[in-house]
Amino acid sequence: MPREHRKIGEILVGLGVLKGGEVNRVLDALSRRIDRQKFGQMAQTMGLLREEHILAALAVQMDLFPGIDRMSLGQILSSLQDPKPETPTANA
Repeated sequence: MPREHRKIGEILVGLGVLKGGEVNRVLDALSRRIDRQKFGQMAQTMGLLREEHILAALAVQMDLFPGIDRMSLGQILSSLQDPKPETPTANA
């Protein structure tokens, strides 16, 4: 059964990167723009987060690692920097 699609702002709040009021500020700024811009781009432009925060949120949204929804921001960033692929054991 597919997981429910979570919005980037919701994920960033869950990771402790943004607060609810900051998400609302970004959404308000996006609604006033003529050109189409992504939530993460706007939040970064506003100085509310860094690119690695966006990458971590996208990893959560894509369910990139097993158990990622229970990982902290630091754990996600560490896993993104040094992924450890599963390898078969020699005893198999």
